[in-house]
Amino acid sequence: MSETVRADEELVELLEDFFAREVTPDLVDATERAGTLPTALWGRAEAVQIPWIGIEEEHGGVGGTFADVVALVHHAAYRATPLPLLEHHLAATLLARAGLGHVQGPLTVAGISQHDGVPAVVDGALRGQIPVVPWAADVTAVVVLTRDEQGHDVVALVHRDAFAVEPSTDLAGTPVPTVVLDGSPVAVGQMGGGVEAFLRYAEVLRCSALAGLQRRLCDLTSGYVTERHQFGKPVGSFQAVQIHTVTLAQAATMSMLSVDRAAGAVASGVGELEVAATSVVVGQNAVRAAAAAHQAHGAIGMTREYPLQQVTRRIHAIRQLWSSLAAAEEAVGRTSLAAPRLSELVARHPEEGLQSA
Repeated sequence: MSETVRADEELVELLEDFFAREVTPDLVDATERAGTLPTALWGRAEAVQIPWIGIEEEHGGVGGTFADVVALVHHAAYRATPLPLLEHHLAATLLARAGLGHVQGPLTVAGISQHDGVPAVVDGALRGQIPVVPWAADVTAVVVLTRDEQGHDVVALVHRDAFAVEPSTDLAGTPVPTVVLDGSPVAVGQMGGGVEAFLRYAEVLRCSALAGLQRRLCDLTSGYVTERHQFGKPVGSFQAVQIHTVTLAQAATMSMLSVDRAAGAVASGVGELEVAATSVVVGQNAVRAAAAAHQAHGAIGMTREYPLQQVTRRIHAIRQLWSSLAAAEEAVGRTSLAAPRLSELVARHPEEGLQSA
């Protein structure tokens, strides 16, 4: 059975302070309007080594546990941080696992979401298009999880000068251009550690981002319904509004707990059921939380001047980019059916995994 894992307390304090100080709603809005990476913010993040948390020192990082990375993604999402911190970490992790060395960031990643139609590596080159690659126009390189002509899982490192982009943005205003590859040679390494294990690792981080956004919705709404008055008293005192605030608190708490459990399972070497179940729980809660927050705020939540829409648009953008809720629900079913006994499904040692009957 998985256990929750905890990030370093001093690191969590650093992350909370940094994002609270550096990432304001005005900065998020200005970045969306500009449509480019805020290089000054990235530079300040790099100055305190934030993008390299969880990457081993021999691969150019500063070390740290998986729990530390989960905390990084969570706190960045809480402030709707307009930086490719999740994508950069996944890209750097792939480079390390494939033995492709250290590349100065920012980096982004392709080949891990349902929308990535990724061409195979043929004769050491990539040719074709990869749609919806976050921040691709502004990064040092794109790291692509794909296959070679023999069908082996490989990682391809594509530097910025080796591809063109066709601009596009997602619902959150994040640049998600299509990467156009003309067959230029790329650095290629064999994928280490297994693709399925890596995808579970990535999925936990995606869920951590959604959990961070849900916690932000809860805090924004709680503050608003306390400060906003109607008929001489706070709107939060009305039962119809309290239903929404309770829904938000439940969703945020349940999502954060689920992410902690899934992270513990992945760190222990298992996680098939835990990650799939967390994807379902967090995905369902994200939809409920976004609706409840807008219901409690009323019309002001839709305005550009109020930060609620920055959070809810990111929730929907993340859900659109990554695997669907239906796919996660199917994964729970497949994993459950693969276990010969219920006891082995819910309580097992890390080295056992799920054994077929």
